[in-house]
Amino acid sequence: MLASHRDGEITFYEELGLAPSASPEEIRDAFRLNVRLLHPDQQTDPQLKEIAETQMRKLNRIYAILSDPDRRRDYDDMLDEEFPTPLIMDSPSPGLRKLAARLAWAGAIVISAGVLMWLASENTPGVQSRGLDPVTSAGAPSNGFPDTPSTPQFGDSAPEVSQLRAALRAAIMERDAAIHELDRLRGSTADSKSVTAAPPEETGPRPPVTITELPSTPKAPLSATSLLPRPVLPRADRPANRQLGGFWFYAKPPEGQVNKNSKLYPPEYIEATITEEGSAVHGTFRARYVIVDRPISPDVNFTFNGTQIGPQLNCPWIGAGGAKGDLTVKLTSDNSMRIDWNASELGSLGLSSGTAVLTRRIE
Repeated sequence: MLASHRDGEITFYEELGLAPSASPEEIRDAFRLNVRLLHPDQQTDPQLKEIAETQMRKLNRIYAILSDPDRRRDYDDMLDEEFPTPLIMDSPSPGLRKLAARLAWAGAIVISAGVLMWLASENTPGVQSRGLDPVTSAGAPSNGFPDTPSTPQFGDSAPEVSQLRAALRAAIMERDAAIHELDRLRGSTADSKSVTAAPPEETGPRPPVTITELPSTPKAPLSATSLLPRPVLPRADRPANRQLGGFWFYAKPPEGQVNKNSKLYPPEYIEATITEEGSAVHGTFRARYVIVDRPISPDVNFTFNGTQIGPQLNCPWIGAGGAKGDLTVKLTSDNSMRIDWNASELGSLGLSSGTAVLTRRIE
């Protein structure tokens, strides 16, 4: 279980000097470089050696997580939750671009028609225009003004106003149709309600208006696939690895965790290199343990040879000074194994048995 990443805390990638998109090879090379820089055996000062051991434990834990595809995926998901990726909209499809152009065209027509209608109403001849014949009555002053208001008369601009109204209504209908189709393309669950703008109100009697329907542009039929959601592609997983061959190492637990079995000595490091030739298995085991209560050697080194049966190996091992014993190796997952060894002859060894769970280094 990965602990949550605290705000401002350096990520595992930053610890190794890498980007989150680093390849497994880049992670492995960065781990090796840090091991050469921080290995406790290179320090002679006790205080510096203690600091190096602490950093090595942290480095082993980081590499154990980033070298395991599943654990690295979980860690990346945790970082994504705390630092969400900015939302990037896909480029609009050709259908959406055509609809947007149609909407812009319809809007331009609506605005232009409104302006022209306003101008036409302003320029319509009134009672004081020269286009009206002055109406005079007996005894009325012949100054060109009638005694009673006359009905406004429309001149040659009446057909133009009718055409403008027809074009305006046709543009509004075209705009509403385009909005409706755009909502369908976006997968809207309910059609948006179109708000139709009413033409400007006019005062006085209106001439009869004939609405002429403009020929509508044929719309391309929607394909069934365009309305379906995008498929979610599964992640490509690595094939199962049931072989023992490879380099294995001990990933130290996080700071603050202690071994539940007080009879076991904690290791500084554990490494196992295993090669396979058919069913024959050859390997070396190297480890160093922290022993402070007894004057014995903390190092354990031996070689082993055997035949793998399924995911498990049982074979003898031999070490320096005539040390020998039995070994059991069992795969617990694709990249994790449990190793148990017992000594029947100690030779130059100080410890008689050991057990550990090792992690495979991903090449």
